[in-house]
Amino acid sequence: MFNFFQKSLRNKLLATFMAIGFLPFLTLLIYTLFLSETKIINKIVTEQFERTNSVVKLITDHIDSLTKEVYFISSLDLMDDILADDIDKRISRLLTQKSHDLNLKNSFIVVNSDFHIIASSDISSLLKEFDLKNSIKTNNGQFIHNNTLYIYSKIFSSFDDTKELGFLIFNYNLENLDLYLTHQESIHSYITNPNTNFSIGENRSYNLNFIKNEGSIITDEHVIVYKKMTSTLDNLFIVYAVDKSTALAFLYDFIRFMLSISVIIFIVILYVSFKYSKEIVKPIEDLTTITEDIIHHQNYSAQLIVNSKDEISILTNSFNNMLKTTSSALLTLEEENKLRLKRFIQLLEIFNTIIQTNKEEECINISIEQIKILTNKNDLYFQKGNFESNDTTKISLFVTDFEHNKKIYFGSIALGLDNFKDENERKFYNSIALMITLQLDRIRLIERTMSASRAKSAFISNMSHELRTPLNAIIGFTQFMITYEELTDDQQDTMANIESSAHYLLNMINEILDIAKIEAGKMEAHFEDVNIANLIQNCYTMLKPLAQDKGINFSIDIDNFEDKNYKTDPKMFQQIVINLLSNSIKFTKEGFVNLTLFNDEKTIFVQVKDSGIGISKNDIKRLFSDFTQVENVMQKEHKGTGLGLSLSKKLANILKGDIKLESEGIGHGTTALFYIPIL
Repeated sequence: MFNFFQKSLRNKLLATFMAIGFLPFLTLLIYTLFLSETKIINKIVTEQFERTNSVVKLITDHIDSLTKEVYFISSLDLMDDILADDIDKRISRLLTQKSHDLNLKNSFIVVNSDFHIIASSDISSLLKEFDLKNSIKTNNGQFIHNNTLYIYSKIFSSFDDTKELGFLIFNYNLENLDLYLTHQESIHSYITNPNTNFSIGENRSYNLNFIKNEGSIITDEHVIVYKKMTSTLDNLFIVYAVDKSTALAFLYDFIRFMLSISVIIFIVILYVSFKYSKEIVKPIEDLTTITEDIIHHQNYSAQLIVNSKDEISILTNSFNNMLKTTSSALLTLEEENKLRLKRFIQLLEIFNTIIQTNKEEECINISIEQIKILTNKNDLYFQKGNFESNDTTKISLFVTDFEHNKKIYFGSIALGLDNFKDENERKFYNSIALMITLQLDRIRLIERTMSASRAKSAFISNMSHELRTPLNAIIGFTQFMITYEELTDDQQDTMANIESSAHYLLNMINEILDIAKIEAGKMEAHFEDVNIANLIQNCYTMLKPLAQDKGINFSIDIDNFEDKNYKTDPKMFQQIVINLLSNSIKFTKEGFVNLTLFNDEKTIFVQVKDSGIGISKNDIKRLFSDFTQVENVMQKEHKGTGLGLSLSKKLANILKGDIKLESEGIGHGTTALFYIPIL
């Protein structure tokens, strides 16, 4: 999805315009859906709390007014008639008139000190005993029984305020409070006593839990508030419930309206976004089209047409100027590249010619001939002598003095030019001079190396032949002395040591001669059909006594080898295997040496594995260098020339094979793998 916007400016503009167009609409819609409903409900809760507070105050004022009325009537002098044997009808008429004036469900009664009703606004209750006399505990007060509020006041004699005549009791039916409740279709109110399930008004059983003195509850259908009454009515709660659908009707109508016109708004915004994004991007698309055409056809002379005066026109003019500059620069660069390519080809041709020379004089002459072709000058010449640093008509040659490891002046070539006018020309001819000096160094180094090699080979050959003659004589004399002379044990040991040392020295000379022959390229393999299994068995038999003398477990495994004849040089092959086995036995104090012969379709493998002293991984490569031995614990016990592995590897290479060594480190043994291809 992100790639959809990243790859197209039009898509970005389209998305931006649509976002700008929809953002206010979506913001208003989200506000209306989530925040407006909450605010309206909170406002309804606040209004209903205000209404309940107002109703509670009205009811409280109403009860207070009735209480004052009761207190007033009880203080009238007319109440002295209670003392008359024949009670005057004036009290009853007064009570009846007062009850009628209140226009409520109520009644007034007067009881004497024995709580017998002696006057009443309700004639049917006369001469009856007042059953709730135990609820009257003070001179003035109120109490509720069932659904009736009783307001009472003690009557005292007007001529003797210490004489108690009885009580004036006002029976107020609580259903009269329904006058203070709201009776609307969308607003439901009632007064209830949660302890007795007594209620006044339309009780819809909202299953309220009156934990606090006042609170609000919002359900899916109603917004409900409740408040506890005060004074004598403190066991009653007034409840107001507002239908949610009615309260939020306007909001829902507005949301439906917004959703219905959202399709029209979307179409308008989409049309405007497409229109303006296309107009903005079109000049850039034209610029891109012409640019691609220029790239494909290499027509840098093309120009864009400017149809506006805005930032796009500035970009177009800049692009046209860039094309002009690019076209001019390309022409110049093309000419320079042709010249550089020509010079480079000339340089390669000169180098290929110079590198084929084998003598210093030949190198100089060939170089001068090539430079003549390059400069079209015939008066070029080579000059030896002192170095002239300020002469710009010549190129100086410096060769390497290998004995002192420094550069020395060899001579200079006169170019027949007045001077180097171009710095690049100077660098070009300096490159030619460098080629010449490198070839001169190569010729001198090859001659020096070949001379040293010839001297070394002659020395080794002469020395070996000179040493082998007396060594053979020494070996012959010692063997004669041991065989035919009567020698003591000490003399026998001495002769044996002389013979052993002579053989050791003769083997060393033979190895040196073999190395010299290999380096001189005079040692060649003579391939013939050989039974390699028998050859390996002979090597095992030859070295088995040496392993037994050291108490080493020496084993051979040729079960996985296809026993038939293979082409190889048997002498070289046997020499390599004996060298590898001798090394393993020599550097293994105890444990084992395993000799394994196996093959696959293309290669013959000989593996020699031991539990000897092992080799560190850093020293493995060094072991194949001439005259190299690795420092180890057993080196003092077994002296050597360090030529065994080196010679074996060179012989393996002559047989078109190789040798690899593996070891986990000092003390973990060594595995040598010798392999040759099947020919």
